[in-house]
Amino acid sequence: MYGDLALQLVTASHRSTLATTPQLPLPKYSLPLILSICLETRQLGQSISAAAEQHGTDSLSQDRSLICNLTVQHLAARRNKRCLLAYLSTRVGGIKERWWDAGGGLAYLLGTQTTGDAEAPDMRSALSPQELDFLKGYNNLMLDYKSDFLDVLDLSAGIDKPPGEYMVDVRVVRDAGEVVLEGGERIDFRRGERFRLARGQVERLIVQGFLEEV
Repeated sequence: MYGDLALQLVTASHRSTLATTPQLPLPKYSLPLILSICLETRQLGQSISAAAEQHGTDSLSQDRSLICNLTVQHLAARRNKRCLLAYLSTRVGGIKERWWDAGGGLAYLLGTQTTGDAEAPDMRSALSPQELDFLKGYNNLMLDYKSDFLDVLDLSAGIDKPPGEYMVDVRVVRDAGEVVLEGGERIDFRRGERFRLARGQVERLIVQGFLEEV
């Protein structure tokens, strides 16, 4: 049935947006299904073109059953395109959302899983090559935009809980390794250790889930 594959694509995409689990991993790009939808759409277009060439304009205007058949095919092809665009738009929104969730840390976002599930796909393997290029371009665009006032405000820092003071007590919940702070100080963040540091120096590690406030 025309449109079944497109319906399957958008239904799966919609379900992925309904979960309330934070840091939900982005579903893997549905390349086989997308290729099948594109093939169906091309076949519909070829069928319409072939019928138009075979019967001509005058015959088409007089044969109501043929007009009905071609109309159904045309609407099915348009619906496939709309479903593909909706799917891609949802994916783009999800990519940007996870970039912000990661505090703008592109290397962290692409190099780790977004949940504790060992079987969940990491961000890099979930993206298509075009989506990966988009993510890198979006990252570069945001870095260029915020660089002019980074000394005043970090746009990628979390805003759910506004800072109450300059210093913050944090506990390491995930090993982050050795990190060089803005002042040149080197700290080896190992799980379970506690530190009192300037919020601005560790804000990104807090957003990325390596540290938590205590």
